[in-house]
Amino acid sequence: MKRITLILLTITAILSGSVSCQKDNLKPDGPIVPQGEVTREFLSQIRVGKDGRFQYWNQDSPALKELKSFVATVTDPNCKGYVPPQDRVATFDVDGTLLCETAPYYFNWMLFFHRYLHDSTFIPPEEDRQWAAEVEEYVLANRKNKKEWGLKQQELQAIGFRGMTDVQFSEYVSNFINSENVTGLSNLKWGAALYWPMIEVVSYLVANDFVVFLCSGVDRDVCRVIADGIYDIPKYHMIASDVNYVLENQPEWIEMVSSEDYVYTPGEEVRRGDFMQLSTAINKIIKMRRELGQKPILSWGNSSGDYPMFHYTNRDNKYPHISFCLLCDDTVRELGNPEKAAKCKAECEQNGWIPVSMRDEWWTIYGPQVERN
Repeated sequence: MKRITLILLTITAILSGSVSCQKDNLKPDGPIVPQGEVTREFLSQIRVGKDGRFQYWNQDSPALKELKSFVATVTDPNCKGYVPPQDRVATFDVDGTLLCETAPYYFNWMLFFHRYLHDSTFIPPEEDRQWAAEVEEYVLANRKNKKEWGLKQQELQAIGFRGMTDVQFSEYVSNFINSENVTGLSNLKWGAALYWPMIEVVSYLVANDFVVFLCSGVDRDVCRVIADGIYDIPKYHMIASDVNYVLENQPEWIEMVSSEDYVYTPGEEVRRGDFMQLSTAINKIIKMRRELGQKPILSWGNSSGDYPMFHYTNRDNKYPHISFCLLCDDTVRELGNPEKAAKCKAECEQNGWIPVSMRDEWWTIYGPQVERN
């Protein structure tokens, strides 16, 4: 009888408004962790609503407090800093911001090495195969490359997948990420090598009517596969490196200038052509201006390649604005780089960006079953 009375009293109190919940005081019921190997299906269920009920961040995180405060400001119509939903644009880097970056090296490079060196269905020219082998050996030993290699790698990668349709290429990338293990981390495939706390951030912004774009140096179609089913981001919200696309009966792989000379055959497939343009560093600004037509009010990255995006976000912006820089400072749960993290943190202090410590501010990165090996 006492139990029934207590329940009735509680219901009455809620209906009368005497019991209230402050948004900032909400606490997670306890982090949810899957049994066994992490799957993309599990990652797709990580969500944070408007109320900001984060599970995988430490609740005393300075960056999380900054994020919530900013979101509260720009979403409140009664606040001076209110931003209309259509102008709440947020841009996120991918490698090292949403996805494991150097394990042992950037995802784009690992896909390239797989295609040119470990895929029996593709036979590249011997000269290109030898170059890929030499670069792979150097990269795996040093976890870095030589600057002059970047453009050649992009050009060869485009050639390696030239002629594929969007469906064929997506299936290829999906098979790769769901079968290849991440080097240096146990129980983790590339398809699940996404930072849990950052999945929460993106879903939180989407729930608060932000328009989110990925802004990456990775191939645009690769970004689409990585994001598919994990983030509530449309496929056309990808600002990334590009290849040309051609119709299957075109005589050349390059994009045709005189399109009036080509007669489309119904059912003709659109296929991947040659490499067109990078989307790294300063090119991110150029592509953002072209594809957004306005400045983002929030940007999130992890390295010097994202600094131009931060500057673009924070200078001469008519709306409130903020940038976050993720520090690769965790050497226990991730393949961190303390020297790089220290440099990024110094840049944050100098420019007013918000540093985010993976080591100190995240309850987990990939789940407790993933360990450095």
